[in-house]
Amino acid sequence: MVAAVTSLGQPPSVVFLGGSGVRYAEWPPPPALAPWVGRLWEVRATRPFDLRILPDGCVDIIGGRVIGPFSAATVARLQPGSVARGVRLRPGAFPALFGMPASELLDARLPLAELSVERSLADLAAAARPPDPLAEAALRSRDVRGLVRVSGYSARQLRRRLMAATGHGPKRLERIGRMHAVLRAGRGESWSRTAAEHGYFDEAHLANDVRDLAGATPHALVG
Repeated sequence: MVAAVTSLGQPPSVVFLGGSGVRYAEWPPPPALAPWVGRLWEVRATRPFDLRILPDGCVDIIGGRVIGPFSAATVARLQPGSVARGVRLRPGAFPALFGMPASELLDARLPLAELSVERSLADLAAAARPPDPLAEAALRSRDVRGLVRVSGYSARQLRRRLMAATGHGPKRLERIGRMHAVLRAGRGESWSRTAAEHGYFDEAHLANDVRDLAGATPHALVG
């Protein structure tokens, strides 16, 4: 496997679709956890709010629960005064830490106790192997065939490896990563131009693909 997919860079940036009355903050983890933890985060609500949470290829730990990777967007109803804090693991980190394929957690929410985990995250990290770097490479990829070529794996091997690492196949990871890139970029000069810049066939392709993953068009999500 070539150097392009053997090391981890900065964790992928995740789009937060908040609004008035919802405050979101995130910060980097301690250096000892950085290979496995992408961000620590907090959400505070001062009014009722339906928060749309997008698939991002990650697993989160919120309180004593593990929130598996989403296959599509979900909506959380926030109440005034509510505060949620969590740990967003880097893509591919969950199997490295917990010894379980991420595919077994797809769209699931499980108490940590059900995973027979009694050690702290720091203790788990101290004994863990690094996350599979192909997980983040797939999220950043815009060409699955190119990723197959540079990884040295067959398409079937790559899919099996990424399913274990993230619960998603390479094509869905590519789509998820591209969706977040589009929503970060916003409309710009026009949605047609944004579509072309991110490798969609046209504006309709962009709108339909984002709607399939996020439940709404880019225009509805970020204006």
